[in-house]
Amino acid sequence: MTTTPPTIPAAPITARPSWIRAEWVKFRDLRRSRQLLIVTLIAGAVSAVLLVLTIPATRDAPLSETSTEDVLSASVLGVDAAAAVLVVLAAWFAGVEFRTGAITEALLRARGRAGIVTAKAVIIAAAAAVTAIATAVAVTISGTLLAATLAEADWSEVLAVAGSSGHLRLAFGSTLLPVIYSLLAVFGAVVFRSVTGGVLTPLTLLAGSMLAGWLPDGLASVLRPLLPLGAVHNISGVAEAGGTEYIGELPALLVLVAWVIGGAVLAAWRLRRQDF
Repeated sequence: MTTTPPTIPAAPITARPSWIRAEWVKFRDLRRSRQLLIVTLIAGAVSAVLLVLTIPATRDAPLSETSTEDVLSASVLGVDAAAAVLVVLAAWFAGVEFRTGAITEALLRARGRAGIVTAKAVIIAAAAAVTAIATAVAVTISGTLLAATLAEADWSEVLAVAGSSGHLRLAFGSTLLPVIYSLLAVFGAVVFRSVTGGVLTPLTLLAGSMLAGWLPDGLASVLRPLLPLGAVHNISGVAEAGGTEYIGELPALLVLVAWVIGGAVLAAWRLRRQDF
């Protein structure tokens, strides 16, 4: 008499919600993720202090003669330093699996590979947004303390400037830069299947913004607003009306959305063509 061995059910194909949970667990449990998030906050706060302390050298004027607005504006640049660390984190998180080959199992189990890109992008966007906002608060506090002490400004004036709509727009509008660039780092890591590709993607776009600024005004006014940096400058209020970057807040927001959607579509298409 023969018996039929029990049939072992095949493992279910993972759907998008499971991918998001899996990516979150991976991000949460990896020590390097936590370390880089801490480094991001430290880098932002330290950079803010250093940028304010170097005002006398860069502007040839003592801090006591520097306006509170300028001190706080200089401190906000610490958010850019945080963006650099977050780009490295995003590129590493999305690209290291290609280097180790760990992505293969995930690709074999995925019903739709776009879900993998979506999950990585959601986790990085959330982590970058929370960290960038915390950094914006930290650099504002640092700038406030430095303006009231070293720059010898009146506390009431300093607090009024720090709480003004102009500074809040600058500080929290600037947090879009690390979020958008981190997402572009994720897409770049997937497209080029490497950590290096993830880092170089936002850096190339940043260099493009700088090079576009050297072009004749007619051409620069076309290119600069279409790049992520110019769009962020419009939203944060850095871009001035009449300048080559200026297009307004709503068009700038649409530009950022287009970059994110375009990058996600390209990354998903590239991942569907991934060979094993």
